[in-house]
Amino acid sequence: MNKTFYKGIIFFLLSYVQLLLPASLVSGKVLAIFWFLFMYGIILIGDGITQKIYNKSLLHEIRKSKKNMISFFVISVLGGIILEGVAQWLGKLWVYPYFNIYSYSIFFILGFGLYWLMIAESYLATKAIFDYLRRGKNIVRNYYWFEPPFYKFIGVLGAVLIFLSVFFMLRDYVPNGGYVFDISNPINYKVNFIYVITIFLGTWFVLESIEYFRKKTSLLKDIFHHYFNPLISILITSFVLAIIMETENIPHGFWIYTNWPFENIQLLNLPVTMFIAWPLHYVTFLSLFRAFTEKESDEIWRGDLLK
Repeated sequence: MNKTFYKGIIFFLLSYVQLLLPASLVSGKVLAIFWFLFMYGIILIGDGITQKIYNKSLLHEIRKSKKNMISFFVISVLGGIILEGVAQWLGKLWVYPYFNIYSYSIFFILGFGLYWLMIAESYLATKAIFDYLRRGKNIVRNYYWFEPPFYKFIGVLGAVLIFLSVFFMLRDYVPNGGYVFDISNPINYKVNFIYVITIFLGTWFVLESIEYFRKKTSLLKDIFHHYFNPLISILITSFVLAIIMETENIPHGFWIYTNWPFENIQLLNLPVTMFIAWPLHYVTFLSLFRAFTEKESDEIWRGDLLK
């Protein structure tokens, strides 16, 4: 392996020191530092693997120019707004007991840059391994006859799903005291989980349509053309990373899950539905990243990078 990979291992292991802290030293700021170590460690591990197999580096591509860095930062903030806006602000699916609005705002801006880079790097590393084991398909340049109207249709469908889901979600708050923005405390009212799912699906559909109109590769395009490594990589990576993250989060509860459906069905004392839903935010961010960037996201859905 390479130095990047081993540096990542060191940062990853250091992040577990938080589990040894006495209660008197545990605070939101301290835990945030350890979570930055965790995310940076996963980023370097993933980048080290893709360097080894692909001889490419997402970190290098992003840092290659100010334009790339600004683009990734803007997309990371937008991705954070989508994730937090749907699942936390509206869906109330978790709370941050250590944060107030001020500290949350700072962590939001800095944290999601690292968080989405961790998501992308972990996915690319897994995909690189699968491409190595099952050689990647050459880039698909042609569409099946049904694809052009299909991508146009799901773009419209996605926009409708987003609008209706947000409308009905906010409407349902009215008889329950109205909507209150609160990132630290759980609410008694349980949001309809179907609306959360349909907003994420709608967002993905819109992004698939944008990728088509911008002549970009996409997850559905890969699936239609029998290249399944991206889908397999998302499913495996999202589950494994979710498990690893929760081994650090559970002891101190940096975030706490609330209002999930079927909460009595659990894994690690957490709702199984949370783990099942994890792939959705991988799909959403990777599609967002691919839709609005150029060379730095080339390898997201493409299987022809191996020589």
